[in-house]
Amino acid sequence: LNQARQGVVQAMNAALAELVTDEVPDAMVDADLNQRVQGIVQQFQAQGIDLGQWLAATGQGPDEFIESMRGASIEAVKVDLALRAVAEAESLEVEPHDFDAEYARMAMQYGQKAKDIRRAYEQNDAVPELAAQIRKSKAFDWLLHNIDFVDPDGNPIDRDTLLGHSHDDDDHDGHDHHDHGGHGGEVDVQSAAAAVIAATDAAATTGDDQSSEDDSEEETS
Repeated sequence: LNQARQGVVQAMNAALAELVTDEVPDAMVDADLNQRVQGIVQQFQAQGIDLGQWLAATGQGPDEFIESMRGASIEAVKVDLALRAVAEAESLEVEPHDFDAEYARMAMQYGQKAKDIRRAYEQNDAVPELAAQIRKSKAFDWLLHNIDFVDPDGNPIDRDTLLGHSHDDDDHDGHDHHDHGGHGGEVDVQSAAAAVIAATDAAATTGDDQSSEDDSEEETS
C-alpha cells in the first residue's frame, strides 16, 4: 500500500505540473535548483564521496551536473505554484494547531523538543516559510480526498483502499476535506497559478526597481 500511495503522489505531482502552462519565474527555479545541489553535496559528504571524483568518473562537468537537475526543479516549482493555487481557491489557512502538530512531528523525527524547534524557527524568521509549506501540504491533502481516482482503463478506484486507510481516520489536520468555500471540488488551478506567477514576477520587478533606486542614491551621495 505504501508503494501504491507513493505512486499516487508521483502521479498527482505530474498532473499538477501539467496544469501550470505559463513560464515559471527563473528565481524560483534557481532557488529550488540550488537546494537540490546543496542536498546532493551534503549527501555525498555524509557518505564520504568526493563530488569532484564522482563527476570525473561519470564524465560530467559541474555545470552539466547542475543543469541535469533543472527539469526536475521546473516541475517542482510548477507543483508548488499549483498547490498554492489550490490553497488559495479553497481558502485553506494554517491554524495554530497546525504549527503545533508540525513542531511535534519534527521533534519526533530529529529527537529534539518541540519547543526548541519552535524557538529555532522563530529566531531564524522561518515561521512564514513553514506556514507556506504547511498550507501546501493541506492543499495536497485536500486534493487526495476530493479528486476521483481511476485505473488506466478509466475504471474508478476506491480511494481508501488505494491510500491504505479509512477516510474517517485520516482527518489528521482537523479540517473538513470536503467543504472549503463552496467550490464543490472544482479548482481552476491554471488561472490561479498564473495569478501567483504574475504576483511573483511583480514582486521581483519591484525588488529590482528598489535596488536600482538604492544604487542611484548611493552614486548621487
